[in-house]
Amino acid sequence: MPFHQTHHIAAALIALVLLTVGCDRDSSPTNVVPSPTSAGPIQLTDDSFQAEVLESELPVLVDMWAPWCQPCIAMKPTIQRLASELSGDVKVAELNIEENPFIQQKYDIDKYPMLLIFVDGIEVQRLVGSETHEQLLDALSNHVAVEKQR
Repeated sequence: MPFHQTHHIAAALIALVLLTVGCDRDSSPTNVVPSPTSAGPIQLTDDSFQAEVLESELPVLVDMWAPWCQPCIAMKPTIQRLASELSGDVKVAELNIEENPFIQQKYDIDKYPMLLIFVDGIEVQRLVGSETHEQLLDALSNHVAVEKQR
């Protein structure tokens, strides 16, 4: 098989793998915000960020993720678990930076995953890279009273 055909087949396979991996991420529309009683993370948009994060009475952990980012996808269960465990004490939210360029630019999001902690509408901590459940609880406990869930 000629090199150019092999190259195209390899590129197509890589694209297929990346698309398949990306499908593991929550595929619900990101402009739909679950009810406050929902145990899952809130899906943020450029339009909802002000009300859900900056005007929130609760501290907020925002997972800035990209659908092509494997570490972002790998963190999905941890973010889901935190949303469930901390419901009522800390708001846990996700923002797909590919679909929300305004917030990506405003907060200079250039590494993924990136997690931002907001208290009283102010960013108080930024975590870059994959974080464990314990690491995120530790980071949050620096700013709010959270019970260590094990």
